[in-house]
Amino acid sequence: MLKVIVTGGTGQLATAIAKLCTQSKNSYIITSIEELDICSVESVSRGLQDADIVINCAAYTNVEAAEENIEEATRINRDGVANIAKVARERGIKLIHISTDFVFGGDNERTTPYSEQEAPSPINVYGKTKAEGEAAALTAPGAIVLRTSWLYAPWGHNFVNTIIGRARQGAELRVVDDQRGTPTSAISLAQAIIEIIESGAWQTMEGIYHYSDLGESSWYDFAKEILRIAEVETRITPCKSSEWQSKAKRPHYSVLDKSRIAKLGIVALKPWQEQLREVITYKE
Repeated sequence: MLKVIVTGGTGQLATAIAKLCTQSKNSYIITSIEELDICSVESVSRGLQDADIVINCAAYTNVEAAEENIEEATRINRDGVANIAKVARERGIKLIHISTDFVFGGDNERTTPYSEQEAPSPINVYGKTKAEGEAAALTAPGAIVLRTSWLYAPWGHNFVNTIIGRARQGAELRVVDDQRGTPTSAISLAQAIIEIIESGAWQTMEGIYHYSDLGESSWYDFAKEILRIAEVETRITPCKSSEWQSKAKRPHYSVLDKSRIAKLGIVALKPWQEQLREVITYKE
């Protein structure tokens, strides 16, 4: 039996893993910051006692706030990952680290998905600190970095829940239509991670892999599909990024090429619209 430690226990992804791992023959231990604080190497050392695998879901993910809280974002997204990698390196623990499409800049002319071989080119503090975290993770032998995008879940604070909540309150919505990426269900990503572990593929996988749901969308089209599936009506209009007050720059295009993970044949990639319906209609 494998002992699998999951950090960031209150987040969307760790919550999804906790809900989906109940039938596993392996032991998945979901940890809160009180139980395992990645910013303390002593806490990491204690928390990873006898671990075979650590899945790092802990991160500073507030893109806007990161612009003003650079030290905090760096402490969590870079230095915290370095702490995990250090302990993993010393004890031979497999590290699976979750990263983001925002490590790429996605200029206006981009129309082709990013491959794992392309160098990061972040344009905001969040993306920069996550790129630095990837580099730290990869110092652990055999480490896996899973980049994903536009993550959401039935629980927690995310774009899907915000759109539905505001629409039900009767708010008129303005959503940017010049940023394109791939909405990804945390349930979908959690299923993929668990399958990587349960199948034994984690033993031979290493390096960077991209995982998101299939297809691409603008935030505006994503919002329209959310309202359609949730059967909520409100006025929604598109706008440009330049019209939206934001501290952080965001990629205009950040779709990920998933052919590397698809070739392994161990995870099921499904269209983002299908995964969105599963999340909106999710029942415990």
